Amino acid sequence: MGVPRRYRRHSRRSSDVEQNQDGRRFKYCIEHSSRASSGIDHSNNELAHDPNWRSEAILWMGAISSALSIVCSRTTHWRDLVMAWIAVSCPQCGTPLPRLALWRSVKCDSCGSLITKTESVVTRDLFHQALNRARRESAGLDALLCGGCRYHLIQMLGIGEISQVYLARRIDSLPFLATIKLSTATAAASLFSHEARVLRELQGLDADGAGAYFSRLMPEAISQGVVEGNDGKQALVLRHPSGFWGSLDALNERFAPGLDPRHAVWIWRRILEVLNFIHSHGWSHGNLRPEHVLVHPQDHGVRLIGWSSAKKDAGENDKAADLCRSARVVQVILCGASVSGNLPDSVPAGLSQLVTRVTMDVDFCRTQGAEGLDALLRAEAKAAFGPPSFVPLTI
Repeated sequence: MGVPRRYRRHSRRSSDVEQNQDGRRFKYCIEHSSRASSGIDHSNNELAHDPNWRSEAILWMGAISSALSIVCSRTTHWRDLVMAWIAVSCPQCGTPLPRLALWRSVKCDSCGSLITKTESVVTRDLFHQALNRARRESAGLDALLCGGCRYHLIQMLGIGEISQVYLARRIDSLPFLATIKLSTATAAASLFSHEARVLRELQGLDADGAGAYFSRLMPEAISQGVVEGNDGKQALVLRHPSGFWGSLDALNERFAPGLDPRHAVWIWRRILEVLNFIHSHGWSHGNLRPEHVLVHPQDHGVRLIGWSSAKKDAGENDKAADLCRSARVVQVILCGASVSGNLPDSVPAGLSQLVTRVTMDVDFCRTQGAEGLDALLRAEAKAAFGPPSFVPLTI
């Protein structure tokens, strides 16, 4: 006998629940229980008087109740896991810490300890053992003492007009690489002192603005003074830049036929960016040349060094001279080993004319400034090479 009309669904699809006997019984159990709980009379329903059907309905309802209880218990369990509260307290004094201590280092407001939540902790004994081991390893090294710190000279990087430049490592519990300029010349003391003072002032320019970026493109002075134990030798200690391959002078030796003009464009643009920054703050470099420009091949970066001739409150002529020297630097790397000074045919005509004019016309440099020259350079590069694109510099 079929299910009464009032228990049938309106849909007539073959996949509907009421198209099979089990589905019809299951649906009846649900509707029967809901109607019974709401006081609806089922005495006229022939299925309701069938004892076999009633016992099977009880089994169906028991299964449904068990399934619902399992789902609810699992939902409650996972909800408890998600909503569990994790309290973080200072291991030194027990003061509760803010929630951000779960993912970063925080300072305890009560005892001032620096707290870091981590799975690995360096104990005091292990730290002292490592420190003593590092001191024993460096005890036999020939060290240079300057500014209260010991430095081990690793290799010579180059020779300047009055100084020798070395790569060194500071011998300490927190070592780092340093560039050290050493000289026994009479003028070294005043020149090194002036350069250190200039670098410290440049590092402080517009610290909250663009200076935070340009400070990475200029050297950082660590210490300066007499080498202890050798009163006749002066030292200037700079933090060694990471990733910079060498100077443009060394790059020019590597590319004897001349550097690709596309690389010359980005090198000149980086130089002009730094010059524009220092010129806008009243400074001039004063001694721009290939050996005073370091290049970072991977990131297409440039770093200016050799600031001993830098001038504060520089005039327009000093700034224009910087721009002329920057063009001469580009001219050198484009010519390579050629001593004629004529740019090769591989250099586009527009770029060649711009380089030549900037090297010779001081009034043009004074009028354009670093920002104006950069705009002209971008226009010539786009006309010659198309839209800007990254060209790897392989050395």
